[in-house]
Amino acid sequence: MDALRELNGWEADDGRLARTLPLDESQHAALAEQIKIFADTLNVRPDVTRSDHATLIVLMRDGGVSLTDVTFAGRVESAYITIAGELAAEEGSHLSKGRFARWRRRNQ
Repeated sequence: MDALRELNGWEADDGRLARTLPLDESQHAALAEQIKIFADTLNVRPDVTRSDHATLIVLMRDGGVSLTDVTFAGRVESAYITIAGELAAEEGSHLSKGRFARWRRRNQ
C-alpha cells in the first residue's frame, strides 16, 4: 500500500484497483496500446473502458491488491503522464517518471 500512495488518483478497495483518466480519443488509443503491453508483461487482465472524455482502468483480484497490480498501475501512470502531457500536469499529478521506480528498487 506504500507504493500505491506514490501514485496519483488510483483507488484500491476489496481487491479492486481503479483509475479514471481524462483523455481524448487519440490519447486513449495510445494509452490502450501501452496497457496491452504492460498487462501481457505482468500477466494481469485489466478492464479498460472509454466514456465521454475519460478512460477507466480497473483491475480486480481475489485476496486484495498485489504488488504486481501496483506495478501495473505505476507503469500506466507513467505512460499517462507521457501521453497526456499538460493534461496530466493540470490534473495535479505528482508522480515523477522515476519516483515509483525508485520506490520499487528500494523495496525489493
